[in-house]
Amino acid sequence: MNKKYGDLPRLVDTVKVNCHEMMSYQYMPIKMAGQYNSVIYEDRIYCFHNLINLATLDFLDKFGEDELKEHYIYITAKHGYVSPIRSFNRKGYHSDGFMTDDINYIWCDRFPTVFNNTAFNLTLDDNTSIKEMEDQSIANNEFSYPVNSLLCLDQYNIHRVADIDGCGMRTFVKVSFSKDRYNLIGNSRNYLIDYDWVMKPRKESRNIPQSNPD
Repeated sequence: MNKKYGDLPRLVDTVKVNCHEMMSYQYMPIKMAGQYNSVIYEDRIYCFHNLINLATLDFLDKFGEDELKEHYIYITAKHGYVSPIRSFNRKGYHSDGFMTDDINYIWCDRFPTVFNNTAFNLTLDDNTSIKEMEDQSIANNEFSYPVNSLLCLDQYNIHRVADIDGCGMRTFVKVSFSKDRYNLIGNSRNYLIDYDWVMKPRKESRNIPQSNPD
């Protein structure tokens, strides 16, 4: 199947999650590349066990055991207060894993992510493409899935954070599969896994999770 920028993500399942503790984890590794299925994380995020398991099983089904073994798995998990002037993420259209084969699974229980299935024609450049997404997007092509939907995203799914029209607690989870190290300063450390990565500075512009190799 030919992929194109503006494709909609795939719905994997509908899942309810009970998270009561405020938290903010950013791209914390829970499986190292080279291991088959050794997912390790602290009890504090066990409430997301079903999401992690469903994402892993879906990835295994679509890509196979060898690919799962060669990928890192990361979790981003945020449970906090949102309002019209305070959202979890930076506003504006973007693509998770732009110009990579990374696969991301996202889930939220409020104010679902907004996708746009305009037929985008994008320059393969991180900064130029962001402006092109904004310029080319057609408002009538926006689409959101119901809350509690576990969605599978690749680089072709153009999306933005929802317009927050209320106040209250929101939970957002992303499970990322990549062959690259997500090694930017500020990413969450998993103290249950022994690794020693050189962490790279973040930029003012929108960051891709991985830095260029040394």
